[in-house]
Amino acid sequence: MLKLKDITAIVEDMGIELDEQTQEILKLLSETDIISENEIAEKFDIKINAARKSLYKLHTIGFVEYTKEKDAEKKWWYIYFWSLNQKKLLDIYLRHKQKLVKQAQETLSNEHEFAFQTRDGQQKFSYDEALANNFSAPDSNKSLIEINNSKFIKQLETNITDLNTQISSIEVQRKEYKEMLEKAIEATLKAEEEALAKEEKKTKPKATKTASKTKKKIVAKAAKK
Repeated sequence: MLKLKDITAIVEDMGIELDEQTQEILKLLSETDIISENEIAEKFDIKINAARKSLYKLHTIGFVEYTKEKDAEKKWWYIYFWSLNQKKLLDIYLRHKQKLVKQAQETLSNEHEFAFQTRDGQQKFSYDEALANNFSAPDSNKSLIEINNSKFIKQLETNITDLNTQISSIEVQRKEYKEMLEKAIEATLKAEEEALAKEEKKTKPKATKTASKTKKKIVAKAAKK
């Protein structure tokens, strides 16, 4: 559902720095359902360890996931298959925005609370605190100045509104992606059940037991997606 430009915008907006190779691998994963790390290494003409380094970085961030299968040719060796998890990507992005809103709201609350500060702005006081100290800093006894933060407060309120709008947009994307996955699972189930029905017609005597086992496998497979 997310296009490469959307993914790139999310990465940049979150301030995540990716080297050129990792960016290229992320681009490939955005265009592919699933791919082995061997294929990735071959495609970019790099060593398997170099490919893994980039993949592990993306995995640590939470954008990609992997499955592994035993290599038929090499005993005790596994082949890792990687894919971009767009749902996780959107979840991480949503939490990032929610954290920014929380921080902005806390700052806004503090700005409303404080009325006076030291000249260097390092210490701030509410009106009652300033009055109790005769409008002087407790440690230096220097005079406090009144805080004129109306512009800053207005900017914080605007930022919070913008962030909440962005959060709503991300939530819509998450809902659309979930619905798309559900439809894909339903389509897969329907296609496999239709294929099973055709097979049953060909092998009627064995159909009952086979159908029951196969249907369980189909449901289990769909549940994993």
